[in-house]
Amino acid sequence: MSLNPRQFSMALLLCVLASNLSNAQPPAPPPPEVSFVTITPKSVPVSFDFVGVTEASKMVEVRSRVRGFLESRDFQEGALVEQGTLLYLIDPRPFEADLQIAKARVAQAQAALSLAEKEVNRMESVKVPGAIAMSDLDKQVAERTNASAALNLAKAELAKAELELGYTRIEAPLNGYVGKTQKEIGSLVDEGSNGLLTTMLQIDPIYVSHQMTERDYLNWRKLAAEGGYQLDGNNNPYLEITLLDGTEYPPQGKIDFENTAIDTATGSVEMRATFDNINNHLKPGQFVRAHMRGYIRPGTIAIPQRAVSESPQGAYVYVIKDDNTAELRIIKPGDWSGSDWIIESGLEAGEKVVVDGLIKVQPGITVVPTPLEQQPEAANAE
Repeated sequence: MSLNPRQFSMALLLCVLASNLSNAQPPAPPPPEVSFVTITPKSVPVSFDFVGVTEASKMVEVRSRVRGFLESRDFQEGALVEQGTLLYLIDPRPFEADLQIAKARVAQAQAALSLAEKEVNRMESVKVPGAIAMSDLDKQVAERTNASAALNLAKAELAKAELELGYTRIEAPLNGYVGKTQKEIGSLVDEGSNGLLTTMLQIDPIYVSHQMTERDYLNWRKLAAEGGYQLDGNNNPYLEITLLDGTEYPPQGKIDFENTAIDTATGSVEMRATFDNINNHLKPGQFVRAHMRGYIRPGTIAIPQRAVSESPQGAYVYVIKDDNTAELRIIKPGDWSGSDWIIESGLEAGEKVVVDGLIKVQPGITVVPTPLEQQPEAANAE
């Protein structure tokens, strides 16, 4: 079928229009909206986290100090007792008899000394020259000296007998919990290897010990000496603990012990804090999360944790340049401070770091930045 010139022109125009439409590119998407924070160095609190274990502040072995048979056990195992409470009674009758013997010997020695003193006084009262030989007087003085020494010995034996009789009553040496008994009524105990009866623990106050690696210890001391870490006000460093079920234990612990040596087996330094044990809530041997606090780090760059991404090259953030383009920046993150991440290197004061909207950001693209403080609370955080 042949076309007239007009029809041919229209067909050609339609072909050209169809070709242009097929080669047209879709419109470019608008620049993504992002929120940012402006880096401002500030002082941030520093927390050192460890695994700690609770320990009794005092542990005492309750032992027999004399030989004898247990006559009674006057406590319930695991009970909380006060200092001076009777725990065990050793049969006191042999010791009471020894006490009476010692008293009698003291009486004998006193009588002997009294007689010796009277003899010496009688001889010394004789005024007739030569009536008393000096050797006889010397012997009598020696008798008096011996009698005096015998009295002192008898008194010492009496004191020992009284002491040993007192040892038959075994009382609680402190306020605390009594453990399992090692001997029952009727057992023969002595002051040697057979003398352990039970143990007592004082758990109020209670200790929490933790280990700091040698590397962390040296870094902590170095930064503290150089001013990298500073005490928060006039406070001393303290310990806070979290139980394994996530419960935060309210009292703070005072750090009052740092081992003078590094444990060569673990390569760490033992540190310890003392806590008030409210209602005896903590028991010795519990594992806890220990947080050493009380320090601040001045002049620190910290950004929200969600602003940091990971790549094979390391951690990175997006920095908004003056022309509103995004720059990928490799950084070196350090410790966490609450919900922020401390940045050791890679960022400078005054730079703008993208926090929200990261999923839409690519290196070099233009973005529409808004300060994070102006974002609604329900802002999306990619």
